[in-house]
Amino acid sequence: MKVPHSGARFQLIAALVIGGLVVGAAVVWNAGGAGGDSDPCQPASQSAADKTGSQLCAALKKAGLPALLGVPGAKPVYAGQMTVPGSSPEVHVEWNVGPYSVILSTGQAAIAKPTEQVAGHPAALLSGTSGGKQVNRLEVDWSAAGGTGVYAVDVMMVDGSAMAQSDAGRLERTVAAKVLPGLPEWHAG
Repeated sequence: MKVPHSGARFQLIAALVIGGLVVGAAVVWNAGGAGGDSDPCQPASQSAADKTGSQLCAALKKAGLPALLGVPGAKPVYAGQMTVPGSSPEVHVEWNVGPYSVILSTGQAAIAKPTEQVAGHPAALLSGTSGGKQVNRLEVDWSAAGGTGVYAVDVMMVDGSAMAQSDAGRLERTVAAKVLPGLPEWHAG
């Protein structure tokens, strides 16, 4: 499904995702990698956003991302968390695995109508450009009935190079099917 380039919400999300890569690289650079013995998934505070970020982080950490992404020898590296403030904050967590960056986020509103099913839930694969770069994203509803909120999975190249929509979509679906059913907001029926 193609989403118009002019959609303000999509452009904001695309900018946040691309900006998240830059922020994530800075976090990894400043932390010297995965942070030694500390658990990157511990919430920084007791705020709802930090607790949600902790859950998203732990889900990606436990998912076996190297095998899911087809880079079994790669070491997953935590790249950071970002919260977009608002009445329903969006929380984005990023892990880098070999050549890939995986961003898992959650929010209240979907961008597009569902066009497929992932793990039995309504989903839509979105594609657009931001800053001249191709951005792909898979959004999956929290509930099998739809309409409650979404999880989004973005898989990109760490170096910012282009990735075919078909490759991004395949990897995003694989990560979503493995990770999302274990998250707290996921409702099977």
